[in-house]
Amino acid sequence: MNEQAFTKICQLFGEKDITYQVCVHDVCRTSEESAKVRKAAGMPEAVGAKALLCKVDWRTGESSFTTFVLPGSHTLDKTKLRAGLPNLKQFRFATQEELMALAGVVPGCMPPFGNQIFPNISKLYISEQISKFERVAFNAAKLDTSIWLLTNDYLQAVTPDGVFDFSVPKINLL
Repeated sequence: MNEQAFTKICQLFGEKDITYQVCVHDVCRTSEESAKVRKAAGMPEAVGAKALLCKVDWRTGESSFTTFVLPGSHTLDKTKLRAGLPNLKQFRFATQEELMALAGVVPGCMPPFGNQIFPNISKLYISEQISKFERVAFNAAKLDTSIWLLTNDYLQAVTPDGVFDFSVPKINLL
C-alpha cells in the first residue's frame, strides 16, 4: 500500500498536535470488515470514515478528482449530493488504476483526505453525518492499518471544500 501517504497523514496530525492511535490488524477490504476489527481492538464507538474517490465533471466544463467522505455505515445519496453541489454535472467512481495512480492505494484503503495528502486530488467533501460520532477511524492508505482519533480533531486537521449531508444509512435486509 502507500507508506508515503501513511507517513504524511501522521505528519499532518503531528503538525496540528492531534492525538491519534494506530492499529495494525488483519487485512480489511470493506467498511464492515474494518468495523469488526476495530470493535475487537477496543474502539467499537468509532465510526469508519469511508472515502470514495470520484472523477467529477462540473458544469463549468472542468473535471477533477474528488474525495467524498461518509460514515462507513452509510451509502452515498446521489440526490443529496447533487443538491449540495449544484455545479455537479456528473460523476463516477475512480477505477482501480486511477486509485493507484492518484493515491497509490487499492480499493478499500483510500484515506479520507484530498490535496493535503494527495496533490492530484483537488477537492474534499465530508458528509455532515460524520460529525455525529465522537470518534472516527479509517484505513490509513493500507488495508491492514487503521488510525482513529476524535472526530473534531479530524475535522480540524483537514481542509474540506464543503461539509453537507450527502449520505444515508445502509439498509440491512437481514
